[in-house]
Amino acid sequence: MKYNFLLPTVAVVAAAVAAVASDGCSSSYTRLPHGQIPYENDGGCFFCAKFKGSSFPIDFGDLSDNCQQMCDNDPKCTAYSISREASLHAHEYYWGSTANCCLEREEYPPETYIDAQNGGDEPNICEKEATCWTRYEQDAGKCDKTQKKSKLCSPVWKARKFTDEKIKEHVDFIKKGCNYKDKKFESMLDEAYQQCKAEIEAEPEEVQQKARHNTDGQRSAWVAHGVFGAITFGVLSPLSTFSPSFPNSIPTDAYTAIHVTTFVLTFVTVFIAFNTKKGLVDNGDSGAKEKHQIVGLTLLLLISLQTLGSMHREGKSSLKQKLITAAGFIVFGFGVYEVTSGCFLFATNYNTVYWGQVYLGYICWLILMIAGGKLAMKYYQGGRTRTKYTQVHTKAFELT
Repeated sequence: MKYNFLLPTVAVVAAAVAAVASDGCSSSYTRLPHGQIPYENDGGCFFCAKFKGSSFPIDFGDLSDNCQQMCDNDPKCTAYSISREASLHAHEYYWGSTANCCLEREEYPPETYIDAQNGGDEPNICEKEATCWTRYEQDAGKCDKTQKKSKLCSPVWKARKFTDEKIKEHVDFIKKGCNYKDKKFESMLDEAYQQCKAEIEAEPEEVQQKARHNTDGQRSAWVAHGVFGAITFGVLSPLSTFSPSFPNSIPTDAYTAIHVTTFVLTFVTVFIAFNTKKGLVDNGDSGAKEKHQIVGLTLLLLISLQTLGSMHREGKSSLKQKLITAAGFIVFGFGVYEVTSGCFLFATNYNTVYWGQVYLGYICWLILMIAGGKLAMKYYQGGRTRTKYTQVHTKAFELT
């Protein structure tokens, strides 16, 4: 049947709506400076491995995402901390087990927090140990849903509640510089501190290289997504929207072909976006990515209906044709927003040039050209009418 193209649309839109809802529900976190952590981890601790069942710790660059999943999975979790690999051997020696991901539930007195920056060039044992940890605080508005936990993180210490007596004991321990009374352990912590400090000092360049390496593929996919979107909403959508204004210039078959092509390219752009939706984050505008996705799905549905209506083109004055034209103007407006918001997300995510203003300039030029063409056509038709009237009037005069 000729309407079978709508079936994959419904499937993709339904799957994408579920994905957007799921993706948009994850909580956001603020990363604190290295070495600012609490001594209490009442949400439990986990060991996140390279692969399930492995004894090798996961890379530090991937650790945060997996530990965040564990926090999102715990409705009471308010923050999480992750440890660099250098300190794990010392912890295993002293505690008998090691963890690189710990969760927090309740807020404890400020005295239970350690700041490695306070030690300066001569940090105590507490501050040396804290240097290897990085803490992420949950922002306001935690997701109500319980998210899936990471399959790479296994429990080491269960969640527990600290009594006032235990908290006071920990505060006294911190005030004394965390004297573990184990020279070997303190020596191991000192070695870990030196290594973690060196990693932190070298981190900016390493993080940039890792980010470039991990995002090359997604960046190419998003460039393709943007190119398809610009062609769809910068060329095809205006053609399908404004073609009724030039009824004698575009044949019915071409009119339908333009709508079908617009639909296909919109389907492709949504498909690419759906498969790379985690490639862009909300930088500079909270919720910008979710808005972009929702508008994209709305456009796909509107263009589907518009394409279906174009297959039964009726007179310009018919109600159906007016609705299709109105839908076209909505698609055109939403399309402009979609391309400019996509340019914003891409520019902020990859720290590159914002092309949205260039696109808006092109759209303004396009509207002026269409308006000019419409006026020229009216003038041309008016001229032809006047010429025909003059010819008829002259012929009538000759006959009399």
